[in-house]
Amino acid sequence: MPRKFLNKLLPDREALHSTLNGKWYARPFQELLHDPVFWHVNRRGSCGALALGLFICCLPIPGHMLLAVLGALYWRLNIPIAVASVWVNNPLTIGPIYYFSYRLGAHLLHQRLHHFPDALSIGWLISEFSHIWEPLWLGCVIVGSLFAVAGYFGFHIAWQISIRMRWLRRRERLDRKPPG
Repeated sequence: MPRKFLNKLLPDREALHSTLNGKWYARPFQELLHDPVFWHVNRRGSCGALALGLFICCLPIPGHMLLAVLGALYWRLNIPIAVASVWVNNPLTIGPIYYFSYRLGAHLLHQRLHHFPDALSIGWLISEFSHIWEPLWLGCVIVGSLFAVAGYFGFHIAWQISIRMRWLRRRERLDRKPPG
C-alpha cells in the first residue's frame, strides 16, 4: 500500500531526468541521479528519507530542500520523499515550530524568555538575535530529532501494517477460492 500510494504521488523518474538533463546545477550529480536507489520506493529508503526531511525542516537555516537532496545523496535515500518532507515546515507551521523550539531551548538552558514584539522589525531582530539564537538552535535540534524519530518509526510501522494487511487479504482470498 505505501509503495503504490507513494509511486502515485512522486514524480516519474524519466520525466524528472528529462527536465534536469543539461541543467548547470544538475551536471555535477548526473551520474548519481541516474542511480535507481535514489528513486526506488522501499521501506529503508523511504523511512530514512522521511526522517531526514523532518529533521532538516526544523533547522533554523535556509536551503532546506538543498540540504535534503545532499543528505539523501550521502545516505543513499529516496530523494523525492526527502525533499517533500521538508515542506512540513511551511508558512503556516514555521511560526509555531520555531516558537515552541525556542521555548524548549530556553527552558533547557534555564534562560528567561525574551518578549517578542507584535510586529517584528529588523532592528529588534539584530539586537535580540544573539540572545535567542542559542536556545532556538538547541530547541530546533531536539524538536527535529523528535520529528525524525517519530516519522521514521511511524512510517515503518505503517509500512509493516500495510504488508500484514495485504498478506491477510491474500490469505482470505485464497481460502475463499474453491479447490481445484
